[in-house]
Order: sequence, then C-alpha cells, then structure tokens
Amino acid sequence: AARGEEAARAEAEAARAREVAARAEAEEAAVREETLLRRLADLEPRPGPPSAAKGGAGGGQHTGVADVAGRSATLPQKIARIRTHYGISPGCSLPAAVAAANAMAGLAAEGGLLQQADRLLSLLEAGG
Repeated sequence: AARGEEAARAEAEAARAREVAARAEAEEAAVREETLLRRLADLEPRPGPPSAAKGGAGGGQHTGVADVAGRSATLPQKIARIRTHYGISPGCSLPAAVAAANAMAGLAAEGGLLQQADRLLSLLEAGG
C-alpha cells in the first residue's frame, strides 16, 4: 500500500511540474504575442496630423493616441497604447492591464474590456 501511495505522490508531483512548465511557456508566448502586436501597431499606417498651415491647434504635433482610439484599432493595440502611457508591464494580461490603468486613472471598471479601453484612450486624448 505504501508503494502505491509513493507512486501516486510521484505522479502528482510530475503532473504539477508539467503544469508549471506549461504555465511558464504560456506566459512566454503571451509576452511574445504582445511584442509582435506592438511591432504590428507601429507598422500600421496612421493618418497624419492636422497641417499647421490649416490652423491645426496642436502645432502639427501628433501623439498617436487618437490613431489607436479609432474603431479600426484592435483591443490588444489599444491596450498596448494604454500600457505604454501608464508604464504597465507588457507581460501583464489584457484584463489586468486595463484594471491597473483604471486604478491609476481613478476610473471604475464599468463595461467590457473594449469599453474600458476606449474610455481610457479618450481620457489620454483629453490630456489625462
């Protein structure tokens, strides 16, 4: 009976070790995905700033936030912009990044992730 219990413990430990390795691999994959999404976002064409000759109030400066806040940006692209602004780790999951940004901005977590990301980006555009 003791030998059976020992074998069961060894099997359980091996299963835990496999689970830990799988979680680490998934975390690394998520970080790689975030890096690739940021690179992709940097490669996507963005509309130019308003021309200073046309009386653009920003003096021709362009922050890039409005580009990502547009409906064509994906949720990961929006959250990548939010992470950059608030200094949130790229390895942080999308929901955790939004929760952290909401806390830093003093916003309640109302609505889905997309609505929260849009609200945070609107706040960034307004200079918040």
